[in-house]
Amino acid sequence: MSDSRIHPLDTRIPPVVVLLLHLILSWGLVQLFGRVELGEGIRLCGAFLLSSVGVGVALAGVIAFRRHKTSVDPVHIDKASTLVTSGIYRITRNPMYLGFLCLLLAFNWYLAAPVGMLTALSFIAYLTRFQIKPEERFLLNSYGQAYRDFLTTTRRWL
Repeated sequence: MSDSRIHPLDTRIPPVVVLLLHLILSWGLVQLFGRVELGEGIRLCGAFLLSSVGVGVALAGVIAFRRHKTSVDPVHIDKASTLVTSGIYRITRNPMYLGFLCLLLAFNWYLAAPVGMLTALSFIAYLTRFQIKPEERFLLNSYGQAYRDFLTTTRRWL
């Protein structure tokens, strides 16, 4: 993790686009493999709860960045000007991505598609490799020991 260089494929696809691609993939998997029988009320309540948590967690991350006057641009991570470790960042180092994951899970819950839930694993793997790890290298290079301390107290996802 000491190599702070950014690979050409790293951080080039905005995480919101990665989310949209996984939503499309989930829908496609439902078309291929079908869904389970689940009442409309259960589907709506579960999707509402998961999406509410997702939006809340993601917004908490954005608000914390705005309070510290730092960039939320995930493609140009070099615009980050402050290491944020307070608020939601005491629980997760990546609240915006965790919020997106909750939205993906909510969509799959609404579709009643257990097979679609597999897209969550792909989403986590892709974002960890191509977004989060490059960000971590940059932050370690930029903030040194303060970031090392943050790594020991706060998990990457949850």
